[in-house]
Amino acid sequence: MEGQKILSQLDNVPETLLIPLRVRYLETQKKDGIIHDPKSVEILDQVDYDFSKTTISKGSQFGVSVRTEILDEQTRKFLSKHPKAVVVNLGCGLDTRFHRLDNGSVVWFDLDLPEAISLRKHFFPETDRHGFIAKSVLDFSWIEEIPKDLPTLFIAEGLLMYFTESEVRSLFEALGENFPKAEMVLEAMSPFVAKRTEKHPDLKNYNATFKWGIKTGKEIETWGLGLKFISEDYYFDRHKNKIPFAIRTLSIFPGFRKMMKIVHLRF
Repeated sequence: MEGQKILSQLDNVPETLLIPLRVRYLETQKKDGIIHDPKSVEILDQVDYDFSKTTISKGSQFGVSVRTEILDEQTRKFLSKHPKAVVVNLGCGLDTRFHRLDNGSVVWFDLDLPEAISLRKHFFPETDRHGFIAKSVLDFSWIEEIPKDLPTLFIAEGLLMYFTESEVRSLFEALGENFPKAEMVLEAMSPFVAKRTEKHPDLKNYNATFKWGIKTGKEIETWGLGLKFISEDYYFDRHKNKIPFAIRTLSIFPGFRKMMKIVHLRF
């Protein structure tokens, strides 16, 4: 019914998908926001959820906005080289990237747990070029649903830090075996941050724990899985005038500057 709110029935890690949704909502309200995402505003206004639980620190507001910007840029670059590509958005939550970046020819798959996909279907229709897969990323049967004959980009935003290193390795191994020469852009945090979930101001009300971090994406090349490190973008290298004052000074130190990043890999 028109005006009726959509009830969210998420918990644990899936519930954290509401954090980036709210960040995009808030950033879009700003006159000089880092990102502009009216679709996220439309979605959040329809979700029946106690958003007083989703505390958004200034650091997370900045970080999620910047990671969204970087991942959009990387995806656009890939699609500019491969217009008729496949993009697989792992742990998609209520991400609106397809809505923002659709070039009219990409085949896009949004993958997440059944409860997240069920919520997602209230806001996005499935089409011939935009499909949903309601499975765990670690249930590798989803791989059989992805075409193997097109250039492929995997996106992992706000996801892999909730997996153990062993789980991340198994995912990379499965992707490498099935999608040789595919590319991946992923969000990664430093081990220092990964070991301190309880210190994260925005996760304290959720039953979710960080498990994996790396100092640099170059480490993944040493795993013996045949992955090639291409590049990484650090959050604190961007919009320095918008970095929250409390952490602006810290961001000049290399260890702090490199804590949060987007890593670009090739299988």
